[in-house]
Amino acid sequence: MLNKPIKAIKFLARPKHESVKFFLFGDEHALCFKSKHHCLKDQDLQLLEKIYLDLDDDNFESLLDQSLMTNSLFNEKKAVFISLNKNRLNKDLLQKFQKIIEYETENILIIEILSLTKKTIEKELIQNFKGNAIFIDCSPPYESEIKDFLETSLPSYLNKIKNIQIFIEMYEGKFSALLNDLEILKILEIDNEETAMKVFSNKGDKNNYKLIEYISNRDTKLALSVIESMRVNDRNSVALLIWILTRDINAIKYVSEGKNIRSLGIWENQIQWYQKISTRISPKTINKLIDEVNIIDKKFKGVLNGDPWNDIKDVVLNLSA
Repeated sequence: MLNKPIKAIKFLARPKHESVKFFLFGDEHALCFKSKHHCLKDQDLQLLEKIYLDLDDDNFESLLDQSLMTNSLFNEKKAVFISLNKNRLNKDLLQKFQKIIEYETENILIIEILSLTKKTIEKELIQNFKGNAIFIDCSPPYESEIKDFLETSLPSYLNKIKNIQIFIEMYEGKFSALLNDLEILKILEIDNEETAMKVFSNKGDKNNYKLIEYISNRDTKLALSVIESMRVNDRNSVALLIWILTRDINAIKYVSEGKNIRSLGIWENQIQWYQKISTRISPKTINKLIDEVNIIDKKFKGVLNGDPWNDIKDVVLNLSA
């Protein structure tokens, strides 16, 4: 059988998968993150045992066999996440790739090879080995591909030719930011064109995904400027900030406890920011901030009196300290 290369943006539109082996490559991190989740779209994540391996480990092949051949008492299926950070291949790595591609299994194998070039992957892996793996190209999509993606992904109230062209021009070279703002529409439960277009044009909302970077670098001025911009442009964006802060504080807690944070929707290139913050914040402070965000949520919903915006700024300042 032949391995199949496919652009990530087309892979995300597929309702079914023809394989259980997925190789992800390319430098558009949001596409990589979404594609990885799409690989598991038909699975019950609660019943899926997750295993993480490093392809460069000397004992990789025996660890892979051990992971796939041992039965679990509690999980019906396994998902093995394999990563490789090297930017070139050698004979040993090629042998390991061959083993993965030819492996007979019903379990799911997701391999991230983000540091290898597209040319290397096509020549050394796709063409060199026979198998039934899917190679997902997570490189930045072309304008025509973005157009097709928006036509199938935008909610009906936004799905107009004029809006699609605006998005293509507005997010040129920033596809991850476009995906980020599409997620915001879902989080805020927006259902009309006028409000949605404010999200896309609002500089504060568009910069919210950089908030954790500013906090990590202790740049309180820029971090608070994002909060203030969101407050001025859309006071209802408190709901979005509550979601962001809850996710980010939990991610910091996970890192402190040595847990994997990718399940929280953290992109690969963002992990460094959470690791940096975790070195300077205590478990006691983390739990205190979780309680403070719960209070913010109650103020936003009217259960408690007070302005949630001031509390949001306090949490951001504490995280940036």
